[in-house]
Amino acid sequence: MRNKFTHDVRVLVRDKCSANWESWRIVPEEIKTHLVDEFEPDWDIDQSDPNLMKCIDNIFKSSFRKWKFDVQCEAELNRIPKPPAVE
Repeated sequence: MRNKFTHDVRVLVRDKCSANWESWRIVPEEIKTHLVDEFEPDWDIDQSDPNLMKCIDNIFKSSFRKWKFDVQCEAELNRIPKPPAVE
C-alpha cells in the first residue's frame, strides 16, 4: 500500500510539475492544490485536517526534490562535453 501511495505521488509530481522550478516553495499554490485534488479521490484525504495536509505537502516536497535531482542527473549524463580550450 505504501509503495502504491509513493508511486502515485511520484507520477503526479512528474506529470504536473516543471523542472524549471528551483524548489517546492516556488511551485504555485494552484498546482499544489491541483495535485492534492487529483490525489484525493483515490486516497480519501481529509483536506480539512491541517496536520494531514502538512504531512502530504511534505511527501510531495520530498518527491519533488527526488524527481528534480533525477532530472538534473539525467541532464548532466546526457550533456555533450565542451571541447578543451585551445591555448
